[in-house]
Amino acid sequence: MEHHYQWSIYTFNIEQDRMRSHRADYFRAYLPYRPNFMSVLGRQFPCIWTVLQTLSLLYRHSSFIGFMMSSNTSVYLFAAVGLAGIWIYKRVSSLRNLPGPPSSSLLAGSLLDLVAPATGRDWQIHVNNTYGGVAKFKTLFGGSSLLVNDPKALHHILVKDQEIFEEWPAFAATNGLLFGPGLVATIGSQHKKQRKMLTPAFSIKHLRGMAPMFVVIARELETNISALVKDCPKEIDVTQWLNRFALEAIGRGGMGHSFGKMSESTEYSEAMRELAATVSVMVPGAPLTPLFKYMGPRWLRRFALKLVPWTLLQRLVDIVNVMDDKATEIFAEQQKDLEHAVADKDGKDIMGILLRANRSSVEADKMSNEEMVGQISTLVFTATDTTSGAMARVLHLLAQYPEVQEKLRAEVTEAFHHQDEAIDFNNVSALPYLDAVIKETLRVHPPIPTIFRRTLKDIVIPLYHPITGTDGRIMNEVHIEKGTDIFINIIGANHNPKTWGEDASEWKPERWLSELPESVTKIRDLSGVYAHQMTFIAGNRACIGFNFAQMEMRIVLAILLQSLEFSLPKDKEIGWNLGLLMTPVVKGSDSIHSHLPLIIKKRDV
Repeated sequence: MEHHYQWSIYTFNIEQDRMRSHRADYFRAYLPYRPNFMSVLGRQFPCIWTVLQTLSLLYRHSSFIGFMMSSNTSVYLFAAVGLAGIWIYKRVSSLRNLPGPPSSSLLAGSLLDLVAPATGRDWQIHVNNTYGGVAKFKTLFGGSSLLVNDPKALHHILVKDQEIFEEWPAFAATNGLLFGPGLVATIGSQHKKQRKMLTPAFSIKHLRGMAPMFVVIARELETNISALVKDCPKEIDVTQWLNRFALEAIGRGGMGHSFGKMSESTEYSEAMRELAATVSVMVPGAPLTPLFKYMGPRWLRRFALKLVPWTLLQRLVDIVNVMDDKATEIFAEQQKDLEHAVADKDGKDIMGILLRANRSSVEADKMSNEEMVGQISTLVFTATDTTSGAMARVLHLLAQYPEVQEKLRAEVTEAFHHQDEAIDFNNVSALPYLDAVIKETLRVHPPIPTIFRRTLKDIVIPLYHPITGTDGRIMNEVHIEKGTDIFINIIGANHNPKTWGEDASEWKPERWLSELPESVTKIRDLSGVYAHQMTFIAGNRACIGFNFAQMEMRIVLAILLQSLEFSLPKDKEIGWNLGLLMTPVVKGSDSIHSHLPLIIKKRDV
């Protein structure tokens, strides 16, 4: 830092600040606002306070001002105060014409409304439907952020100008602490390198070869559940079973590794099941996570965190340790198999493909061992929690709409009643009603409702649907300043009535059985990678495994519905809480972990 301020580091000197003012991020040259460190959401509040305090001091010490007026320093002083005031005014006012909801809290603005577990989802949908595709809302200390669901704006943020809109530093840092330097924890060229190497393993051609393995695992799931309800219908937490299925699917298909019997809970499966809910509760501490990377190696961070007297944090440390130890073990197994060309390993799992690709790459493109271990934890978590959550949502909806369940059962039974072993990627993908149920569920209920970006430089983004500013003017574009935080409203985009019609928020699988409205097809090039919706987003950070997840869902539903019936419990009300993921809970329960009890009955086949 001293070389930055040179000889006057400890002295008040307006000249050095004037010379430095050409820097793009003037106030962030100071540690409290430094990018990628502790960039405060409401940073203009302390800046405004500083200017007001300075003016107040000058007013109260008028005799000192008289003395100061005789020197050039006074000119610089007043100039600096004036420039700071102008900068702050521009910072606060650049978005002032954008409409948005009133703040519900003087301190937190609307931030608590955005993340409220029980109501945040509906609030996000309401805001964009009411105020337009780019809405402004207040955050901490009077700061402003944007909630975006406009199709063209999202296309620029996620695809066309994606280099300007980067992951939040706190988000990437948190993922790095949880999983290591894997795909969701890296940015820029490192992320591109990793994604380029991983993409071939998720191709349709490769996934076709995984379908028979998924059928075997799905049959294991059906056998275990059927054994529990063979005598009479029972209430069963389906999230537990779906989580174990998804874990075993990514284990065998992704890692060439079995995590154990599906009928038995393990330390690792419980860690995976608890991770998302535990992190969601601790989200308010996310801005602190970039600090931990300065604490030295992983073992030192673990030791330091174990000293903090917070039960949830201690549990999170234990979860991360379990994940990291297992990922290291799997990586060692994969390396050993590759070195010795193990005969009974076909090397077609995702990590096997990745290891061979990494070995054959030029040195500049290779991933380190730490990055490879990071991919294991990353892929296992993302493939387990999001997919099991999506499957749980489908079963919950089928229990709510028994007529849809029966129609879907008739389709899969007719297709596969006499040939379970013949289920493959092609024929399970060819069932129109199964396809419609999955598409509609992922549209109306995306597992991840919101993601975040930060603007790296000033930019103007166009709008597909013009909005009316607070001054009554029609706005066809929005100027976004560097450092603006953006909440990408995935669920709001999927519920946009201007795209999906007035029934956008209704779950109607039949909408996919006929031609989609022109309002949907016209924005095809502006949509995400899947089915005209934003569930798996778009661009270089789109979900790499969305075809993997779809195939799992199709096969599990095709097998379970043939022999099992699902209905709602009479004495429990199910809700879905907003967090890092949408999580099912029993209303009135104090548990933070996912829980979806359904009545399951064995069918007479």
